[in-house]
Amino acid sequence: MSATARLWAVLLISSAAACASAPRPTAETLRVDANPRAIVEGRVTDPEGRPLSGVGVRGIPRGKDIPWAPWVQTGCDGSFRLPLPAPAHYAFQLLWKGLSVITESPRDPARLEIPVLPGERRGGVELVFLGELWRPVTESAWAPPEPSSCP
Repeated sequence: MSATARLWAVLLISSAAACASAPRPTAETLRVDANPRAIVEGRVTDPEGRPLSGVGVRGIPRGKDIPWAPWVQTGCDGSFRLPLPAPAHYAFQLLWKGLSVITESPRDPARLEIPVLPGERRGGVELVFLGELWRPVTESAWAPPEPSSCP
């Protein structure tokens, strides 16, 4: 992992645990926030395609003046349903045990870009939890989520 990537990962880990005040909303932020939410549905899996439960998922707005939506947690089958302000483009961030790492891998959910419109329902979004790439950043005191054992 490059020094730059490691620095970004450490900053993301720190920011996931820290509290900060949201910036004052702009007129454009309020306009977007008043629109019907887009719904993004999908699931989080490990690299072998097994569903992972209990993983936090958040849409990362790819633009200015887009309100951030709260985290949701994956269900027993790895599924998530994420209401997002729209119109906007989103990447995704995963959270496990209070930690969030964005890697350089093109498979990282933060590398996706999904556009949504107000009221749109977007299904079939597959996010891969790259646990092996998180381990060096989190100093191996961390263990990835186990594949779900739902009934």
